[in-house]
Amino acid sequence: MENEIDHNKKYQLDMNMNTLNNNDINILDLPDELLLCIFNKLHTIEMLYSLVNVNQRFDRLVLDPFYIHHLDLTVKPLLYHNSPVNNQIFDRIRTQVLPRIHHKVNKFTVEPLSMECILGTIDYSELNSFSP
Repeated sequence: MENEIDHNKKYQLDMNMNTLNNNDINILDLPDELLLCIFNKLHTIEMLYSLVNVNQRFDRLVLDPFYIHHLDLTVKPLLYHNSPVNNQIFDRIRTQVLPRIHHKVNKFTVEPLSMECILGTIDYSELNSFSP
């Protein structure tokens, strides 16, 4: 009988440990408000490059007109050099993201070297301001 009680206690302890180990949280478990707080800590380029096309929820949050009406596509000083990585990032935004949001953008802030590339390919019907 005593051995059976010990076995039951051990089983309960194992079950409790398994329950504790299964309480992992995933970023997708977070509410939209918290995700937006996290996303707002990112630079626009990082956000568009990293989060668009991940899943429908991220697309809905990141591409919301409230957040993309003014796009700042200036490169941070530490990243400002013409590298293949930076070109790859910018090309992805230009070819995969901007065509999806062009009708929602009211203001652009971009590097002077990027102006022709951004304006030359897409019609931004709601664009009111363009700043280098």
